This record gives sequence, C-alpha cells and structure tokens, in this order.
Amino acid sequence: MDSTNSYYMMNVRWYVPCSVKYPRWSSIFRILSVELWSVLIISMVIAAISITLVGRYNCTSDWQGYKTLTSSLTNLWAVILGVSLSTMPLIPSLRVLFMAWVCFSLAFSTVFQTFLTTFLIDSGYKTPIQNMDELFESGINLAYHPMHQFIFENGEETEVSVVQRNRANCLSYRACVKWAIYYKNASILFADLNAEMYYAVVDMLGENSEPLLCRLEDGVVYNNGLRMIMLPGNPLMRRVNEIMEMDISARTFY
Repeated sequence: MDSTNSYYMMNVRWYVPCSVKYPRWSSIFRILSVELWSVLIISMVIAAISITLVGRYNCTSDWQGYKTLTSSLTNLWAVILGVSLSTMPLIPSLRVLFMAWVCFSLAFSTVFQTFLTTFLIDSGYKTPIQNMDELFESGINLAYHPMHQFIFENGEETEVSVVQRNRANCLSYRACVKWAIYYKNASILFADLNAEMYYAVVDMLGENSEPLLCRLEDGVVYNNGLRMIMLPGNPLMRRVNEIMEMDISARTFY
C-alpha cells in the first residue's frame, strides 16, 4: 500500500479545566489577604487587653462592663458590626481607646462592605492553568488513555516522572474525563480530533455553551499526520495529493 501526503496534523496535547467563577460564599475570604485578616485579629486582641486593663484599674462603674476579656471583645466586635454596646465607656481613658477603635472600625467596614458588594455582584473567575510549567507546578491529577502510554516511555525523564507521579487513579479513562469536566480536578491528554468530537456532542460544553476543558497551546506531547492509503501505482495518487494540498492551503488562508 502507498500513502498520500498528510491532510490533517493530529496533535495530542494536555487539556485543563477552563476558568470557572468563584463561589459567592468565598467572596468574604477574598476581600482581604491572610496578612490583613491577621492584622485585624491581632489588633482586636491588643485593643481588648488594653481596654480590660484600663477598666479594671479604674474604680468606676466601667469596671463592671469591662471586667473580663470576653466582655471587652464583645464590645469591640459590636463596634465593628455597627451595633450598640452593652455598656458605654464613661471615663476619659476608655473613651479615647474606644474612639480610636471606632475610627479603625469605620475605615475597615467601609472597605469591607464596598468590596463585598462588588464580589457578590460579580464574584470573578479563577485564574486557569495557562502553560505546562503551571500544569506541573499545580499538582493536578494527570490522565491519559492507555494507547498513549508509548509517549511517556520515550519522553524526557523529568516530564515522565512528573506525569507518573501525578497520574490520576481513575477506574477508567472516561471516568477521568468526567473528573476533569465536572469536578475540575484533573487534566486530560486528548487528541485535538477527539476533543473536537466531545465539543460537537456537547459533552465538554457548559449550560451557556462555554468550554469546560481548554487546551494548552504549549501542551503538545505528540503529533502525527493523517494520511490516506491507496493501492500501489494508483493513477489517482497524484490528483489526490493535489486536492489535499489545495485543501490545506485553503484552510491555512481562512
């Protein structure tokens, strides 16, 4: 048998979960960084200790309202939430401390509520994996069909070791594909032609026809040209090759 020129270059590449929206409930944790949340907690603890000490060493009725650290924390938290205190401070030293805390809480609440409203309206999208370096660093499960095993038997040692270490332990290849589509916890090695088939039957499209798996442009691990097989000496061989070349040129042009 003789083969014609290649008429379709089939690439086998990694497909990763596309960008998805953040859950709305997670917005409260995204408003501030971990460092700022830590500063808020530390500031509250320091302020509560200071107010408790000032309240205890003053022989006034304020001592009853700020007798313990718990009551002081409760009053400080009430200021942040914008509700009334259980006991208003009366002595000047406590009032100065509370005024400073009120100013801090006002600034914090204004920023917090502004960003919270923005995130609740549009929670934004998670940053997807964009290249092979990010794919390997993410530690996401990697899955490929057994027929592609030969790719990793002759590949680079570093890449092969990473793939084998993070290989998904699925019951079947189709199960791995479902993991990637529905749970976003796996990356799949697909031939572009197979991926187009999944898109065509809407298996890899969401409710609004958005793609659920996206290909990595630098994620090609193997490519092969598809050819037609014809009998030796077939007089149509030259004509078939000409037609294929014209078709390839047309596709490249458009």
